[in-house]
Amino acid sequence: MSRPTFIECDRLELKPPEEDDIEFLREGVNHPKVRQYISLFSTPYTEDRYRDELWPREHDGDNVSLLVIPNDGDFSGEPIGSVQLYPIIHTDGYANFGVWFHPKAWGEGYALEASAHLFEYGFQDLRLHRISATTMAPNEDSTSLCERLGFVHEGTARQAQFANGEYVDVERYGLLAEEWEGTSEVLET
Repeated sequence: MSRPTFIECDRLELKPPEEDDIEFLREGVNHPKVRQYISLFSTPYTEDRYRDELWPREHDGDNVSLLVIPNDGDFSGEPIGSVQLYPIIHTDGYANFGVWFHPKAWGEGYALEASAHLFEYGFQDLRLHRISATTMAPNEDSTSLCERLGFVHEGTARQAQFANGEYVDVERYGLLAEEWEGTSEVLET
């Protein structure tokens, strides 16, 4: 499938999802390792439910939702995850950061690369003032990603969500435009 590249990275391309991607997206949000720490995905999505609840967000003109597609290697040309700035509130210069990757692509640095390029777009092109993120405390990979991207830990909401049979803390992060070191700095560390 040939889709336009929205952001070109070193090893990846970030592209808007198309109708043919719904099965991959639905499979991803239903994967137990993906949905265990994302409360929005706490119950399985059928194709119809995905189309009704999540697909409209993928095409909301005020938000950015992009598939991550490697240029080479085992996953060349195939989507492996998604990065988002959603919602974007232009009047406040604010966006929330979301990310998920299929477990088959974990541990390859794809999330850091895709996210860094997305942030560059958000701060430079969209003129965002702030990007926020929340992670469930047991999700050490997401916490680590936020820290590597330069987020500042702003607080903990104690036992704020239910995951894996227990209430867990939620960590809140923020990154201001003036704190953003740039893609190359983030990827070099």
